[in-house]
Amino acid sequence: MGKESNRWVLLVLAMLLFSLGIEACTREADPPAPAWPDDWPVPPLPVMALKHPSGMVWGSPSTYCWRFESRGERTCTEADSWSGITSYPEGVPGGQIHIRIDAETLPENVFAQIYSRNGNILVDFRETNTEYPILDVDLDPGDYHIRVIGQWQYWDGVEYNKPYNEVAYEFGLNVPGELALRSECANTLVGGDLAISLKSLDDPLRTAMDNANGMGCKFNKPVSGVGLVLKGKDGITYMETFSISPPSFNVGFPLPENAVSERNMEGLPPGIYSRRIVALAEDGDEWEVTSHGNFLTSITIGNR
Repeated sequence: MGKESNRWVLLVLAMLLFSLGIEACTREADPPAPAWPDDWPVPPLPVMALKHPSGMVWGSPSTYCWRFESRGERTCTEADSWSGITSYPEGVPGGQIHIRIDAETLPENVFAQIYSRNGNILVDFRETNTEYPILDVDLDPGDYHIRVIGQWQYWDGVEYNKPYNEVAYEFGLNVPGELALRSECANTLVGGDLAISLKSLDDPLRTAMDNANGMGCKFNKPVSGVGLVLKGKDGITYMETFSISPPSFNVGFPLPENAVSERNMEGLPPGIYSRRIVALAEDGDEWEVTSHGNFLTSITIGNR
């Protein structure tokens, strides 16, 4: 009976070790840490990475200001924002992103900002004296830039001093899915006669908000064109499509006088026309400009 019991124990242990070996072989390992830039001093400075439900994201060392004991002074570097980002690892739209810090001591402060590709700051975060800072996020589909800054006090042999030793890392992150085109617009507020009356279809006011005010729109993905549609009471329809080259997150109205366009006719009879202006994304998505703000939805063709 004892031998039979021992045989079962050995069998269970063998199966357990076998299953652990399979898991170790099949588990997806974290990607390797980025190589330290050749022009950065040695020994390496603190390393920061992001850990989220989809995996680990290693950033690109961006800038630092650090006091090295061997030099006796702070050394600083500068770099263009996001210049080191070459990929956008896939992430998740919501949940928590952990900032992983590999350093001898905890940072005094940790700052993190998440930017949309058009430059809007979506998350602005600061944490003090914590080993595992956490970002709570709820992101739309799209590409994002993330900057994380750590600040450490340094010891000069007598006391801790400021300014801080500081290291910044930058990350790219992609949230998969379809992103609907949308925009935030701002306009001037000039009074007076706001009605638009065009003498010809070459008048740049055909894409203006009104006769006196301008409007600037910042989109959440690049806009490659703008469509203009004028409809008369008799059913006549004028269509003109403007090219935005290169595609841009920022579009101002009225469009520039030299904007390249294609139209379906060269002239319209005098009268009042309904107007619709639509921004066109590279993927074919649309956002109606004239349904937002105080954009005039009708104009007059003919003598002022």
